[in-house]
Amino acid sequence: MLYLAESGSSGLGAFQVSLKALVFQLITFVLVLLIFKRWILPPINKTLSQRRQTLEESLEQAKLTKEKLEAAEAKAEQLLGAGRENADKVLREAKDEAKQVVAQAEAAAREQADRVLAENHAQLEQVKNRLSTELKQELTSLVVDTTEKVLRQKVSAQADMELIKRTIKDLER
Repeated sequence: MLYLAESGSSGLGAFQVSLKALVFQLITFVLVLLIFKRWILPPINKTLSQRRQTLEESLEQAKLTKEKLEAAEAKAEQLLGAGRENADKVLREAKDEAKQVVAQAEAAAREQADRVLAENHAQLEQVKNRLSTELKQELTSLVVDTTEKVLRQKVSAQADMELIKRTIKDLER
């Protein structure tokens, strides 16, 4: 609030400003400035400094959190990749094992079939030999019976056996 000077056309009077009012206002301004600088400005600066520090810490924490998140995402991707690789490996091993099991089963089935065929062939050979022997004995018996009828006499048991053996030998040739 400037007070206008009443008279004087030189110096401050030319601007119509009172020297007394100017000095009073200047002293008031300096006092307000000193009070402001001494008691008001330090708490404001302290609060601003704390806020700046809090913001810097928050930004640093956000940066660390972002880095941790990126590292966690990279690790998760790595683990997923490793999991996929393991799953693929397990699938390949399972397929290979299944192929081996099938191959072993086929080999065992072939062996079983070959063994069954060999057993059947051996049984057929035994049956064939038995039937051949029975047929030879039957034929020999028929020959002896026929010979007896032709000769009208009974040949002795020993002569029967010799005749049977001779006939078997002749048939085997």
